[in-house]
Parts: sequence; C-alpha cells; structure tokens
Amino acid sequence: MAAIKLPYFAPASELPQPLPTNQEIHDSTEQYMETGSRRLVRIGPYMIKYGPGVSVIEGENMIFVSRETTIPVPRVYAIYTATETFRHTKTRVESNYIVMEHLEGNTVSFEWGLLSEQQKDHIFAQLREYMNQLRSIPSPGYYGSIGRRGLLDCIFWTGDNACAPLDGPFDTEQALNNAMHGKLLYNNMLPQKAEFYRRAFPVILQGHAPVFTHGDFQRKNIIIKRVSPAISSIDTSTGVKHPSLEDDVFNIAIIDWENAGWYPDYWESALALFACGTWSDDWHLWIGKTLDLLLNEYAWMQMLRVELWS
Repeated sequence: MAAIKLPYFAPASELPQPLPTNQEIHDSTEQYMETGSRRLVRIGPYMIKYGPGVSVIEGENMIFVSRETTIPVPRVYAIYTATETFRHTKTRVESNYIVMEHLEGNTVSFEWGLLSEQQKDHIFAQLREYMNQLRSIPSPGYYGSIGRRGLLDCIFWTGDNACAPLDGPFDTEQALNNAMHGKLLYNNMLPQKAEFYRRAFPVILQGHAPVFTHGDFQRKNIIIKRVSPAISSIDTSTGVKHPSLEDDVFNIAIIDWENAGWYPDYWESALALFACGTWSDDWHLWIGKTLDLLLNEYAWMQMLRVELWS
C-alpha cells in the first residue's frame, strides 16, 4: 500500500480559506493540546497538529481512510515538514505539520452522561458499520503502517538510537510477537519472566490476520454533533409532526489516527478494553457492540501492558 506523496497540499479551490502560515500557527492562542514535542491549535476552520513529535503518518492515514471507506474523518488540507530554530537553545529541529478540518461537535466522552440508551444504540450501530469497513480494507500482507513503515503503538517504541528498532514492519505475527518480547527486555523485565512471555506468545497470539486498525478507539476520539431530530410521530387528527429528542440524528466522526495501521485482528478491541481505565461505567458494554471481543487475547495484552508500565 503506497504512502501519500509528501509534502501534500489540497487544491486551493477546496480550501475554506487560505492556509495559515507557520508564524500564524505558532502565534495561535486557541491551543487544545501541548505534550512536549506536539501541539494542537485552531485557526478558524483549521485544526493544526505540529511539532517534532508529530508523525506525518497520521495525516496520511486520514487521507487513506477517507479514500477507502465512508468513515467520516477530518479532511486533511496539508502535510509538510519545516526546519525551525528554537529561540532559547538555538537548536534546529524538523517539525511536521498536519493542517486538517475543525469538526464541530463534542466527544462521546463529554456527551456520555447525556445520551439515552436509544441514542447510544443509534450511534454505536453506525460505529459498528465504520469498524467493519475499516477491517474490510484489503491487507497488504504485513503488520505495519501505511507505506510499509513501522507501527506507532507505544508498545513498539524504544526512543533509543543504540537499540535496534522494534516497530517493524513485520511479515509474520511471530515476528511481531518477537518484537513485543524485545520490548520486555528493553524495559528491563527479569529475563526468566520475559522468557515465559516468549514461550507463551506463539500459543496464545497466533492465527490473527493483519487488519486496518484505528489503534486508539476511545470515547475521546469519537466526535458527535446533534443535527435536526428525526420525526418520531404524526398526530393523525391534526397532521402535526412531533420530533423526539430520543430520535436525535447525530453526525459522527472519528479522530486521532496517529497509531493506525495493520495490526493483528485482536488489537483494536484489546486496546479499547484496556482504555476502560477504572471501569467506572458501562463503556465496556458498548465496545462489545462495536467490535468483536477476543477476550483471551485481551487478557494477555492487558497483563503485558501492565507489566511494561507499572
């Protein structure tokens, strides 16, 4: 599967207004996120994610998904790299920029307590269709990111130039399992316990085809916007149409495609369940209505991630 040719700029005729300059981006006061080497800001109709820690793959993934499916994702207007100088240290770094559409609405996380069961049913029936579309994208025959590049899930991250990369791409599931074993050693797990995982992985984690995976399916990455309510009834005596809030129609979009790629088919549901955190509400039930749950694989991945970061 070919990568998107970079730098990428949408045709000027398709832009809602001229693209912001780098200086305008840096001066924006509408900041949504800042985590070390990544920032997310808004300028009018645009959201811009930029910084040395931003991967261009995220922008490429959104373009790819929009071409291959009907899943609503933010429209990507530009992906490019610029060399910048930090004023205080005078060091020069390369920053990646992704200029995309600002989506109106709120996250499902924000709306969760306001949604009725019926509204959740409507939303998650649509999300189930979107997830099915994602998994129907033909496999390129490897586990990895678009353009035969490494996977960006933090389970494969080392951040150490002295260490051989663990992120792939992988031609077999066993090679991917070996990389997870390598991460255990990298994180200084006791060698005998790491050996236990090495022997267990081929028994538990085998026979899973690579499928295109969002990689971070959480409520905070699903945007919904209420639109005109559907008509629920008509008074036959008067002909008056009565809308119902229970039948609200929602525009639904999925954001944050940074980690997306071809992972084993258990990966999406295992991560989604892992992200339940404190399990303080019924979110896990709705995950099961959207994704096929592979519970044995989830249990092993839960144990592995806790081992790595506890």
